Amino acid sequence: MKTIRPNVPRYGSPVTSLLLLCLCTIASPACAEDSPTPGQFKHQITGLFMPEREQDLRDAFKKLPQFKLVSIDYANAEVVLDYEPAKVWPGEKPEKYVGRLNDDLRNVSRASFGVKSLRTKPLDKLKLVEIPVVGLDCKGCSFAAYEMVFKLPGVERATASFKSGKVTALVDPELTDSSKLEEALKMGGVEIGGQPKP
Repeated sequence: MKTIRPNVPRYGSPVTSLLLLCLCTIASPACAEDSPTPGQFKHQITGLFMPEREQDLRDAFKKLPQFKLVSIDYANAEVVLDYEPAKVWPGEKPEKYVGRLNDDLRNVSRASFGVKSLRTKPLDKLKLVEIPVVGLDCKGCSFAAYEMVFKLPGVERATASFKSGKVTALVDPELTDSSKLEEALKMGGVEIGGQPKP
């Protein structure tokens, strides 16, 4: 007697693997949302207001071993991180990831760093404002000046440095301008004026 075998691909063949993947996806649609693939993600960092803060940021991420800091782009205040969101925050919705990362980073950096969504306004629609300042004589003073400016509506990125004697901000000119930035600095006790150091 001859055994008749149906023409079914063996387990492990590319066709069978594809069929199994499709079946699993159809049978469990939530599977894809709950387990996004691990990868590299770009985020905008708050608190990166001077080049010397890059090492502080590296030190903060050493306290968060679930994230691998791949690169820092100081000029744009952005980082690339390698992590798997579903493992870091099991059951969390993807739209909450940036907020959760912000909380984690703020906790380990004593609120001196944070995370926000990447800017959506094109760079060519933003304006760089530079304000010479006097009296920023330490990293703490520079951080305070940075926060005065960065928290204003329309400010996408800011820097403040006692070494250079200036505060800079990349702003949306439809929402803010240099006079509003200067006003915020003056209200915070920062003296405007002088020439930026080379």
